[in-house]
Amino acid sequence: MFKPHPESETRKRSAITLIKYLLAEKSQEVLPKHRRELLDVLLFKLSEAESYHKHETRFMSQEALNCDKTKTKLRHDHVCPRSKMVMELENAGPDQIDSILKRVVGCTVTEEEHSRLSKFDKEYDGWARYQKAGIVVIDTKTNE
Repeated sequence: MFKPHPESETRKRSAITLIKYLLAEKSQEVLPKHRRELLDVLLFKLSEAESYHKHETRFMSQEALNCDKTKTKLRHDHVCPRSKMVMELENAGPDQIDSILKRVVGCTVTEEEHSRLSKFDKEYDGWARYQKAGIVVIDTKTNE
């Protein structure tokens, strides 16, 4: 059963605060490329804030849960791809940021599943990518 990191809420607030600061500060001194790179890193931090380890997320594929972890490579996938979210955040107004950030979710999958998911990145977003790739996801907090 999933148990969140004791500092998960503090970690989330920290990442969200930094994201909002980066988006609010449109200084000419900050290169757009650097802003995008930092947003990308902060979205990763937000997606793993609840976990003790990036491969022990609340949401895990059935294969990732049941595999031999010593023989199978696992990946931390972003249910909504970070590249899409960075673009959305750059174009969002201040009143839209929170709703975008609520969609940041990490899911542990096998390396093979990650390859399957990548094929649907352009056409699908969110859990629809997982359905298209035929990946069963378990919420390890509720076991559903």
